Amino acid sequence: MDPLVRWGKAWVPGTKAAVLFLLPMPLALAMVGAVVAGDVPHLALSAGGLALMWSAGVVVLKSLVAESHYMLGQRPHPPAVPLKAVSGAMTTCGVACAALAGGHELLPALAFAVLGGLGHLAFYGRDPKPPRIEIVEVPGVDTRSVRQQLEQAHGRLRAIESAGRALAVPEFRNRLSQIAGIGRTILHEIEQDPADAARARRFLGVYLDSAERVTLEYARTHRHARRQPIDDNFRQLLVEMETTFAEQHRRLIERDLLSLDAEIEVLNTRLTREGLG
Repeated sequence: MDPLVRWGKAWVPGTKAAVLFLLPMPLALAMVGAVVAGDVPHLALSAGGLALMWSAGVVVLKSLVAESHYMLGQRPHPPAVPLKAVSGAMTTCGVACAALAGGHELLPALAFAVLGGLGHLAFYGRDPKPPRIEIVEVPGVDTRSVRQQLEQAHGRLRAIESAGRALAVPEFRNRLSQIAGIGRTILHEIEQDPADAARARRFLGVYLDSAERVTLEYARTHRHARRQPIDDNFRQLLVEMETTFAEQHRRLIERDLLSLDAEIEVLNTRLTREGLG
């Protein structure tokens, strides 16, 4: 995925979705030629190919916009319908119609269709899959509430990773990826023992939210521009975030969170205070 991101609002650059609108344009000329020649089968194949390809463009545009919002943590789930797969099927059929309209026999047209479908997959990728959240049933624990907390936490981790991919500094990208990886390990621990959600509520709610906001703010204002004092400050924050994530994981395993809440509060206060703008 390579949507341009306006933080808080996402859109897909026209060039990515426009491919499926521009490539089949010769079919419009073929339709004109078929009308002039009175060739109804050729007209039907050209019109069908054009309609399928343009419809695929509309569907993939919706898919990429929804995927952008999902990867930014702005929606808890990707689209229920695999829109990229639907668009890929439309593209495959549209290429087959275009090949037949161009005078190819059935087998070569099918070969072109397969290549078109593979090209669609390579260019747009697969539909995102939501993380599997399998919470162990524990007496006295509201698993619905725990699931909601975990879904929100997964969304914040996705947003942190998405922001990291937009940064020009490889070290920052790697650190944010490691932080998100540790975060997912923590969430898996909570799935295995949902009682941990109560012990980690400050981490899940307050700290992750602050870490996400600071990361997005840095990515928004410093994706390309480099300012040494702010870069150094952000680097130190990333080190502290990674340390806190690792400590949260360790103490979850050891069932010892009493002093960690105070440490999280201190670091959260610093995260909240940092402007980075």
